[in-house]
This record gives sequence, C-alpha cells and structure tokens, in this order.
Amino acid sequence: MVPASSKLPRPTAIAGNRRQALLGVVVIAAAIAAAYFPALRAGFVWDDDTFLTANPLIKAPDGLHRLWLSNQGIDYWPLTSTTLWLEWRAWGLNPLGYHATNLALHLSCTLSLWWVLWRLRVPGSFLAALIFAVHPVNVESVAWITQRKNLVAMFFALLSILAFLQGDRDRAEPGTPLRRPGLWYACSLAAFALAMLGKTSVALLPIVLLGCLAWKRRLVLRDFLRLAPFVAVSAALTVVTLEFQRRAMDGAARHAGAIERILGAAAALWFYLLKALAPVHLSFIYPRWIVRPGDPRWWVPLLGAVALTLALWRRRRHGSRALLFAWGFFCVALLPALGLTDFGFMKYSLVGNHYEHLAIIGVIAPAAAGWEIWRRRAAVASGAAWPLAAAAAVVLTFGALTWRQCETYRDAETLYRATLRANPAAWMAHNNLGILLAEKGRTAEAMGHFEAAVQLNPDWPEAHSNLGMVLQQAGRKEEAMDQYREALRLQPDFRRARIALAALLAAAGRFPEATVHDQLAFVPADTAAAHCELGEALVDEGRISEALVEYRAALRLDPSCQPALDRIRQLTR
Repeated sequence: MVPASSKLPRPTAIAGNRRQALLGVVVIAAAIAAAYFPALRAGFVWDDDTFLTANPLIKAPDGLHRLWLSNQGIDYWPLTSTTLWLEWRAWGLNPLGYHATNLALHLSCTLSLWWVLWRLRVPGSFLAALIFAVHPVNVESVAWITQRKNLVAMFFALLSILAFLQGDRDRAEPGTPLRRPGLWYACSLAAFALAMLGKTSVALLPIVLLGCLAWKRRLVLRDFLRLAPFVAVSAALTVVTLEFQRRAMDGAARHAGAIERILGAAAALWFYLLKALAPVHLSFIYPRWIVRPGDPRWWVPLLGAVALTLALWRRRRHGSRALLFAWGFFCVALLPALGLTDFGFMKYSLVGNHYEHLAIIGVIAPAAAGWEIWRRRAAVASGAAWPLAAAAAVVLTFGALTWRQCETYRDAETLYRATLRANPAAWMAHNNLGILLAEKGRTAEAMGHFEAAVQLNPDWPEAHSNLGMVLQQAGRKEEAMDQYREALRLQPDFRRARIALAALLAAAGRFPEATVHDQLAFVPADTAAAHCELGEALVDEGRISEALVEYRAALRLDPSCQPALDRIRQLTR
C-alpha cells in the first residue's frame, strides 16, 4: 500500500497537465505553420546547388558510404547529408519536400527546447519556446535548405541535454528498478555525437551540460569526469571539420591578428544580442567590418562584455544567477562563430543570422522568465491582462516579421535583391545576381552588377571573369581580354578564364599566345615551365610587363628556374 502521507498527483491533475501540454504543442505547431507558410513556396538559393542539387555524392547510389567514410564531401556533416541523400530519392529537384522537412525539424527543436526549459524549471518555458518558434532570426536556418545542418545539430543537442538531465536525476534518486542512469548517459553521449555529425557548431555542448548541472546543484569532481567522453567526441570531430574546411577554402578568409579577432568577436556578441532583442533590418549578408585595434571605439564592445560578465558574477548570489547562466550560455553557444578561427562565410561577412540559431535561447529564455514573474505578480494585483497582451503583441509581431523574411527566400534572385537593398556593398550578391541575369539574357543589367562586384572587391578573380564574359557577349573583346587577364593574374589556375581568353586571342589571330593559354588551361597544375612558355609568347608580342608577371610567377613556383631568372635579368636591364 502507498502511505497516506505520500503526495501523489491526482489522476485529474495528470490528465489536466497532459491536455495543457497537448494544447501547447498545437499552438506552437500552428504558429510555425502560419509564420513559415511562405517558406513552403521557397526555392533553392545560393549554395543549395553545391550542398544538394549539384552534389554528386547526394546523387550517387553509393553516396552514403562516401559521405560517411571518405573525405570527398564539402564538409564532414554526414548525418545532415544523409537526410538530403534520402530525400533526393523522394523529392529530387522539387524544393517543397526539403522545406517541409526543415519545418518539421524546426517544430521538433522548438518542442525539445520547451521540454529542456521545463526540466530546468525555467519560468515561462512555453512562452520561450513559442517566441523561438516565430523569431525572425531563425528564418535563415529554416528557409535555407543548406542550413538543415543547424536544425539537425540543435535537435540532437537538445535530446542530449534531456537524456543527461534524466540520467543525473535517476542517479540522485536511486532505488527504483526503472531508473537507469547509465543508459540515459549513453543515450546522451550518442545524441551528442549525432549532433556533431549534423554540424560541429554544437562542439561546446559539454560546457552547456556542466552549466545545466551547476544550475541544479553544486558541482563535484565526478561531474567533470563524466563529461570527458563528450569532450573527446567534440575534439575529434572538430579536428575533422577544421581539416575539411581548410581543404575547401581557396586561401585565407581574412588576415587578422589575435587582437583584431578578439575585438571583432566582442563586437559580434553585441550585434547578435541586438538582433535577438530587435530582429529588424535583417540581411542575408551584413557589411563586412574592418576591425581597427588602433581605434578606441573597437575596444568598447570588449570592455562592455567583460564589465557585464563581472557584474553578473559579483551579483550571482543576489538575484543575477539566472542572468549569469543565460549570458554564459549565449557566449558559449556563439563562441565557434565569433571569428576567433576562420570559416568560409567570413569572406563575405563576420556575422550571419544562422550562427545565432542555438545561442538565441540565452536571450529568449530569461526574457520569458521575466515575463512569467511579471504575469504572476500582475495576477495577484488583478492585472494579468497586461502581460498577456504584451506576450501576444511580441509573438504576433515576430510572426509577421518571420513571414516577411521568408518571402525573401522565394528564389535566388529575390534573395540577392533583398540582400542588396539591405547591404548595397555585398559584392557576392552583385556577382551572383549578375550570373542569374546573364543566364536570362539581361546582359546590360548583369554587366552593371559585375562591375559593382569588381569595384567592391577588385581582388576577386571570379567577378573579373564574369565581367569579361558579358563584355565579350557585348562585342567589347579587348576589354573582355583585359578582365580575363586580371582574373588570371589573381588566380593563375583559373581554367574557365584561361579557356575564354585563349578563344578570344585565337579569334583575333594571335595564335602563339592563344596556343599557350590553351595548353595551360588543361595542365593539372601551373608549372614554372608553363609560365615561362607563356612569358615567351608575350615577349614575342612585345608585352614586356605582362611577360615579367609570368616569369615572376614561375619563380614563385620554382625559385631556381634558370630561364625565368635569365629572362628577368634581360628584360629589366
């Protein structure tokens, strides 16, 4: 028999809680469906081709084996790629199916977040989940198919937290046969590994798990030891990802010292905090900052972040513990994306909305907890309508902004035009929009965008080559050749530009130079001998300055190349 003193929940109370939970699920699902409906009409944008539609591993029958057990992929996120491999066989080139899956994953992440916050006894957990569901910053992670990796990683990261918390609870309450802390621990570790295989942006989850334990109770040595396998998984897969990214990047994303990176990271923290609180003027690509350590203004964000951290730490026993935990989570979740190490997107911008997908919880959760405290106090004073009205206003406003933001993902041209309205200096958007317009035969408009891309980033060979292409189509062949030559000066192994230049030279009757360019276009890699051969052709045409460029390129590849040394001495007398 159960002792009379035992406080068991009444069946009616349990049923009531279940009904409330089910109602909450319905409300969140309806909010996502309403706010994200335009995403179902969205198409493929930007690198959806390299990641999905033109990815040979996604199309290959043995693609799964190669995605998991080879280095042939763009990145090593095989779990995310596996979902796309499977869906390719169901949807093919129909984007609707991929977008529907992303929405289902977003719903799963939102419900898991609600569950995690509830388990941590965070007040206002439902409102936090509802705001997360419709927050406009998350549109980039949901409406952009390539960002499936964010959704997969977050879903399994949240499952890892839930399993870890359950195992810790079972360990603290032994004596029941159904309690299996070891099994929950294993499930948590497996879920974390799957999250890392979705995207390594969750690499610092072991710190988050430690924070969750610290939120509940005092830490002991055993807690640190239990996290050692998580750290090992994180370190191993992070090393693999960094190697994949190093191989994929054609040159450094930027050249910055340690001080510049730290200052940029601090500025990014405040940028993301602002976008979480006021998600307006969102852009697919934000202006790329130029961090100047000599400018005192760039030290303000760092000093502000340090001051806020110290203030929260000093007041942690006087009501600021929750804010300290939230601020810590926000910083830790963002740390991999703050620019302390390079990643490909940093060529275009040092910040991006999709990098805030997980970290934004650290802003939403304390805001919802504060609202819940307000609501309870207002209920005592018979003024509960005001908090409810405020929450409804925020959710409806965010939902409307999310709807509008989803519209920008209708197709690539819409996205690039929206990006240029928000950031006219986005040279990548100018270039890619120019490509789309050129494919549609709108040569003059495309030329304007390529010229803007070249002006904004004169060191980008692709923009020069694309400008050469439309100049060639417009009959301005000499100008086109100049652009192809500039592209090759910046990137000597640019095969497409070299083939186009060879064809123009041959059409102009300049066969010696055309022949050399044609031969160079099909060598596996540039060699000193090939550059010397091209230099000889240029000398024959009397173009000494260009010949010297080729001979110096030969010396960069082979400093002992005697023909290049002899020619440079001869031509520079």
